[in-house]
Amino acid sequence: MSVNHRHETGGGPAYLSRTWLLVWFVLQWPVLPCALALLVAWYVCLFLANAVVETEPRLSYIVPLYLGPRRLAREWNRNPGRWEDHFRALLPELRKEVPKIKTPLGRRVEYPFSGSLKYQITHIPAEHGEHADIAFTVPPHHYRGCGPEAARRIARADGWRIVAPGSSIGNCLTPDDRHGLVLAIPAPRIAPAPPPTTPSGKP
Repeated sequence: MSVNHRHETGGGPAYLSRTWLLVWFVLQWPVLPCALALLVAWYVCLFLANAVVETEPRLSYIVPLYLGPRRLAREWNRNPGRWEDHFRALLPELRKEVPKIKTPLGRRVEYPFSGSLKYQITHIPAEHGEHADIAFTVPPHHYRGCGPEAARRIARADGWRIVAPGSSIGNCLTPDDRHGLVLAIPAPRIAPAPPPTTPSGKP
């Protein structure tokens, strides 16, 4: 959803129009299932044609469009304090996703399914030290009502590193404040499996 009403959050994303919120809350029920069906059809066609494309639609593009009752109530609200409380409560949820990220040596990185749908999760170089950080791109519907600076202040107080807009992560640049905040935290370190041992009593 990209229809903005007015800018009141210090250069960040504007509040969504309440009229637009109500319209989309109704329209999403036929629109999103149709989008999901088209996405499935797209992948079936790619599989049958054995085709490879550089840019393709993904389920992670559709999930952020869902406007549930809780999000509707949050977007409807104009109280910055309540938005700050929401963002503060979000950070422990992000931390819960971190241990689910698998980073075995020499193998493909695996991300939690729920987290990869809600956020762009990327490995980025650590600010200090050898090991990589995990970067979460938090969509603006989590901090729209309190503004990006308040969200950064809350994240720093909770021990997160803020990745500046326009920084290089992976094969892309971090978004500006209107489209997301990138928060980084050290990646979990998984030790390599120990070598097999011989059974007791045998050489």
